[in-house]
Amino acid sequence: MIWFLLSSTVLASSPVVEETRALVSSIAQYGDTAQPDRSQPWWNSIQDKGLHEVIQTGLSENPGLAAARARSDLAKATTWQSLSGLLPTIAFEAATQQAPTDAMTLNPGTASMPNYSEAFQSLGQLLEDVAAFTGDDPSTLPDFTGGEQTELPETFRQSSTMLKGSWAIDIFGRQTLSTMAAHKDARAARSGEHGQMRALAGQLGTAWYNLVAAREQSRLVQEQVNTASELLEIVQLRYERGEGSALDVLQQRQQLAGTQALLPRAQAGEKAAHGRLSIALGKSPTASLPPSNGWPELESAPAIGSPARLIDDRADVRAAIETVEGARLRRASSFSALAPTVTLTGQYGKQYLSFDETDSVNTWGIGAVATVPLFAGGRTHSGIRAARAARDIAQMELRSTVLAAVDQVENAVTMEAAAEKTLEAVRHQAQAARQALDESRAYYLQGLAPYVTVLAALAADQAAQLGLLDAERNRLEARIQLHTALGGHWVTTRESPR
Repeated sequence: MIWFLLSSTVLASSPVVEETRALVSSIAQYGDTAQPDRSQPWWNSIQDKGLHEVIQTGLSENPGLAAARARSDLAKATTWQSLSGLLPTIAFEAATQQAPTDAMTLNPGTASMPNYSEAFQSLGQLLEDVAAFTGDDPSTLPDFTGGEQTELPETFRQSSTMLKGSWAIDIFGRQTLSTMAAHKDARAARSGEHGQMRALAGQLGTAWYNLVAAREQSRLVQEQVNTASELLEIVQLRYERGEGSALDVLQQRQQLAGTQALLPRAQAGEKAAHGRLSIALGKSPTASLPPSNGWPELESAPAIGSPARLIDDRADVRAAIETVEGARLRRASSFSALAPTVTLTGQYGKQYLSFDETDSVNTWGIGAVATVPLFAGGRTHSGIRAARAARDIAQMELRSTVLAAVDQVENAVTMEAAAEKTLEAVRHQAQAARQALDESRAYYLQGLAPYVTVLAALAADQAAQLGLLDAERNRLEARIQLHTALGGHWVTTRESPR
């Protein structure tokens, strides 16, 4: 029954969900009528083995995500602790005590018992007098003196074995509401873990393509150094044959030196990108990483769907909703602290008393305790105010989370379209710059153009190739940001190591 109540809080569409859905619909300016399936990891749509390996490793070994899993487990354990308050408690108790016999007179239980020893002694004396009067044999009379033993032992032992139980009856629902709130908190922690998985996958994807870009930049700069060296040999040869000037040689040497100066910076950038990705994977900065094979081809942009899908697809929004629901339940529970409490108690067992021999007796008892709070120094009312403040904080954080999520999706949609158009334009620019460089070199070798034309075309080509590299990276980063902003259910279906 209790678990059914907890489950019903999950299955029912709560007022918080409806309020959040209305908020999203009122502020979102994006969306379409598509019904996209987001049950599969988004990186499956990108054919890049290195990306797949990096994300799989990061989701398994990232220390931040491991901490989020631990927080989720902690919240789940807290739920079971709260649930135990609704169940009876049963304990087995065994106790023993040895004390001086004289101390029995100080025990309230024994001190209240009548002393029958004097009465038995008087009865024995009376029977002896009657026997003497009638002439009967005194040896046939009962012995009321306790035989030869007339002194008690110096110590005695008192023991007991009891099975005790108690059950706090949650008449006014305080513990039930607290348990339901703890269950909401556990679900919020679980959704928070999923949200961190979503964000981590996006961060790893971006870090991976930053590394790919750094590798490509090092390769590109090295190619430019080689091209500049070849041109210097050509210019030097033409100068030696009297077909060029010393100025041409000096200008090309200057251009080569400038290109060579870019190489250490590119290599340092590659090392830094390698270290950042390694740390995100929970490894040392110098750990081995998968090789890259340039830029993958992207499929068409994913369908957006209705803005209301944020509630189901974004784990951080779900976590904020669960937090608000838990805070509202805790506020209701705080009012129940003003109500009386009723606890049922019971016990069954044996009690033992040992002098020279051990005597025992079965014992049991049942009872009930009702407690009415009268004065707690303002603690209860302060708890009510604190619960109300916690609810207000959770509601404002939910609104902020929804606004941020809508903004992320709208920006990601805009950046996706802009990055695609930019990449197309930069590709045309790079192609034109390469053609201009080839033509200027041909004209120069034929003596139809001065070398300054080649220098200008070479500088334009180098800038265009570096710009193309940035555009390729920005295109992939925009796609990753769009997938991250849209969210998905792959985080709930993915196996999470524990």
